This record gives sequence, structure tokens and C-alpha cells, in this order.
Amino acid sequence: MSLQGRVAVITGASSGVGQETARLLARERATIVAAARRRERLEALVAEIAGAGGQAIAIPTDVTVPDQVNRLVESAINLFGRVDILINSAGVTHKIAPLEQFSDEDFRLVIETNLHGTFYAARAVVPHMKRQRSGTIINIASRVGKVGVANIAPFCAAKFALDGLSQALGAELRPYNVFVTTIFPGLINTELYPLNPGEEFRRQLMTATDVAAAILWVCTLPPTIRVDELPLMPRQVDM
Repeated sequence: MSLQGRVAVITGASSGVGQETARLLARERATIVAAARRRERLEALVAEIAGAGGQAIAIPTDVTVPDQVNRLVESAINLFGRVDILINSAGVTHKIAPLEQFSDEDFRLVIETNLHGTFYAARAVVPHMKRQRSGTIINIASRVGKVGVANIAPFCAAKFALDGLSQALGAELRPYNVFVTTIFPGLINTELYPLNPGEEFRRQLMTATDVAAAILWVCTLPPTIRVDELPLMPRQVDM
């Protein structure tokens, strides 16, 4: 199923899962609104998509700043008249350490990027999706958002909370034909993975392209099928 005519806002689009998702959705003819802090990388991605015949724009955005997130969504609406898909892929792990070694600022950075940024983006886009009476919101969590892992407590906290946010938002938006899904990947071979375990181990990890394929699958589900009604996927995709 082509995504022709659909507009996708993707945060964290300058690398990793966000970048690969932008490429994949663009190949399926979606219009991409790519957001991240790194302008040069965003512009390179947009040029790549345009060179392949797709349509994309870059809007540098720090998802921890509500005004910037609001501007991102307003720009998409002003340019294209709608937002059909929101993919919240921006995230940081910051560091691996015992809890007592995380400063206030360390903890704040992880929570604000992974959780608050998702909240800001959803809050900005929801009124438009309600008016359209259609839309898909996909939040990228992690397996450590279900089972806590030592030495990354702030990241686990953010991803556990993200699941609760997603479930509550999904219940709110179901009457408007807007569907909210959480994807829980395992270890991914991206810049976000903070360790250097060696190339052989990294080759065994899933890739950003694997996660992007799952995101595309959710985006292309027929509108008569609700994600939260699928027997294998109650409000979420485990990978």
C-alpha cells in the first residue's frame, strides 16, 4: 500500500531509526518532514530523498524545547495542509553508570528528550489529527521500557513512562480514528547504542532498517484494521 499523499513528521531523523524510516517512507511516496538538531545531516537526508524522486523538507528542531516542536508541526501544516503520521524517534541514552553517578542534568536530558519530546510532539499534532479524524502516531520505546536494566536507570524510566503515555493517548484518540502504537526494539546497531562491544557483536544486533520496516508496516495497515485490535500487537510492536 503506497503512502502517496500522506505527510509524515519524523523526529530524530538525522540518524539511526529516524533516518532510515524517513528514507523508507519516502520510497513509499510519503512526504517527509524531517526534524532533528543536526541541520547538516537533515539537509543531506532531504537532498538524498529528493535525488531519488521523493519529497522531503528539513526543519531543525530540538524536541526538548516546546516552542520548536510547535513550530515544526505548524510548518508542516502550513506547507502541506495536514499531518498523517507522527513518528517520535528522537532519543538519547547519554551514558551507562550506577544511578548515583547521574547528575540532575544527566537525568533531565534523558527524560526531556525521550519522554517530554514525545509529549510535546503529540500535543502539537493531536488537534490536527482530530480535525482530520485520521492519523497514526508511532512512539519508539525499547525493550528496557518493559524490563529494567542496570546502569541505565534514566533511560529505562523514560521508556517505561513512554509506554504509559502511548496507551493513555491511544485510548483518548481511538474515537477520532487516530491510532497510537509503541514499538519496543531490542538492541539496535546505531549511534544510540553506547557501548563499543566489537564489530562481531554489533553485526548480531538488529539494524535501524529492521525497525523502519516495522514502522512502515504499521503505517500501511488498511484503515479498517485497528492496530490495537490485532491479536499479536495490543497497542505495541515487540521486536
